Amino acid sequence: MDEEIVSLPVPDDLLAEIFLRLPTPADILRASAACVSFRRVAAHRSFVRRFRKLHAPPLLGFFDDRVFHPAIPPHPSALAASAVALAADFSFSFLPARTCAWVVQDSCDGRILLKSAETDEAIFSEMLVCDPLHRQYLLLPPIPDDLAASVENPLPIKPRFWCQTFLIPPGDDEDAAAAEEMPFRVIWLVLCKTKLFAFVFSSSTGQWRAIPSQRWNNLFAGLLSSGNTVFRFRQYVYGSFYWRTGYAETSMLVLDTRRMEFSIAELPPEAKSSYSLAIAMVEAGKSRPGIFMLKDGGFTLSYCTMKNDAGSLGHWQEEKTISLGRGHYLIGSTERYLLLFRLRSSSDRPGFYTLDVKTFHLEKVCDSSTSSFLNLHPYSNLPSSLLSLPTIPRGVENLVEEMLKQGCAASSSA
Repeated sequence: MDEEIVSLPVPDDLLAEIFLRLPTPADILRASAACVSFRRVAAHRSFVRRFRKLHAPPLLGFFDDRVFHPAIPPHPSALAASAVALAADFSFSFLPARTCAWVVQDSCDGRILLKSAETDEAIFSEMLVCDPLHRQYLLLPPIPDDLAASVENPLPIKPRFWCQTFLIPPGDDEDAAAAEEMPFRVIWLVLCKTKLFAFVFSSSTGQWRAIPSQRWNNLFAGLLSSGNTVFRFRQYVYGSFYWRTGYAETSMLVLDTRRMEFSIAELPPEAKSSYSLAIAMVEAGKSRPGIFMLKDGGFTLSYCTMKNDAGSLGHWQEEKTISLGRGHYLIGSTERYLLLFRLRSSSDRPGFYTLDVKTFHLEKVCDSSTSSFLNLHPYSNLPSSLLSLPTIPRGVENLVEEMLKQGCAASSSA
């Protein structure tokens, strides 16, 4: 008589490891539909966090100051972009009403950073971070008076060039408890005549803190005397932000978000005299930065990577050249793509494009106009409600609200 084979349940932690090896979000959806236990594992916040780190959400489109431009056919994300555009509120009607409109400042990991559009002279504006797919938002507390008072003598140029606010992409060094809550951080950065000031907000603490300021003569003396500015075309590579310092400079300002320290990095000599829209940083693999540069009047794209010299990053080496044709501008990068804008051609309208940094495949994402591409923010997310959990941490709303109440009470008593 044959013995009956008893099927033992698979532990949740082993199921999670199996699911992490599935290649696409669609495979996770199919697996989660098999039974209740599969869905429980696939929908758990810690699993979603790990899956999103291994499988970056697709690029669904771009934001300018106020409008979302979704990917259109035949782009592979067109269907997902359409689904998210229907499910999300990209008009931001769920945000609190203000006299001035809310203006998009940055987009990262499904979140949007916005600030109140006040006058050009305003240094400190009201800001919030929202999740348009789940219609959640968090009003950021004001920067404390003692930190705000330390900022003096901002440069006499347009605020958009000397003052920036932006989100920090999630890092790999977050502990398990923090990863459960999907925390986020916001940086407020301002360029003054003698110093560079920066403050960082953490959703984990609900507080702002100062990043050690740097005097310009400690970073690069004489840079600002020529009228150059570091506050255009911010790029993010391997935990650091990069800014081009000027038209005729090969130096870049760097902010390491792990140590919260400023430093200087050198571009390839070929980058000298290249305009800002001709250079973009990317992740080349093995913790090495890569850089794309437009050459020959914008017809050719050169790709260089930083090579190792005796175990440390050393010189730049050209890896590949790509013929693009006329009318392309580099406007940034993501973990996987180089982002470009192309002017109207004889056969197509102006539009946004991506270049896969591994395959070098050029692909159109959507149409646009020349008036919006200088303030562009890529938006990536997963359309599935299973893998697109709310990105505003639970409980932080109450924490910040309590801090705001305490601040108001202190002001009243004073």
